[in-house]
Amino acid sequence: MRKIILSTLALATLASPVAALAQRGEIREDRREVRREYRDLQEAKRYGDRGDIREERGEYRDARRELREDIRDRRDDRRDRYEGRRYQGGAYYHPRGYAYRNYAVGAYLPRAYWADRYYIGRPAQFGLGNAWRGTRWVRVGGDALLIRVRNGAVLQVVRGIYY
Repeated sequence: MRKIILSTLALATLASPVAALAQRGEIREDRREVRREYRDLQEAKRYGDRGDIREERGEYRDARRELREDIRDRRDDRRDRYEGRRYQGGAYYHPRGYAYRNYAVGAYLPRAYWADRYYIGRPAQFGLGNAWRGTRWVRVGGDALLIRVRNGAVLQVVRGIYY
């Protein structure tokens, strides 16, 4: 009985990362499929008749729709991870001359937000992962951003974690 419980626990622990990798692989495969369908459509436009073009256009449309649905599902899964977790962050004031802005991954955070005042000292307390070397979690309004300290590049965003 003990072996069954331990094996079930180990399987459950390994299942979520494996599922995430599988989902990422599915999205990659769907992107390849969209590219293939697009090439087929272009070839039908060059060499095919109206029926071929119509058929290829429908297959291309279906492949794009499937890709969009997979991406949407992945975003929903990511959102569910943080849903319901909101923390009281205390009084918050933006740096002088700045107002709230929706920063996305890849954007650069102004240096004024890198100050210790905006630094999240214990990210695990707020359900955030630990910052690895060369990065830090900072608070911008109600959001938590993982930035690269060297240049302020936003690496990860958790929206609406503070109220």
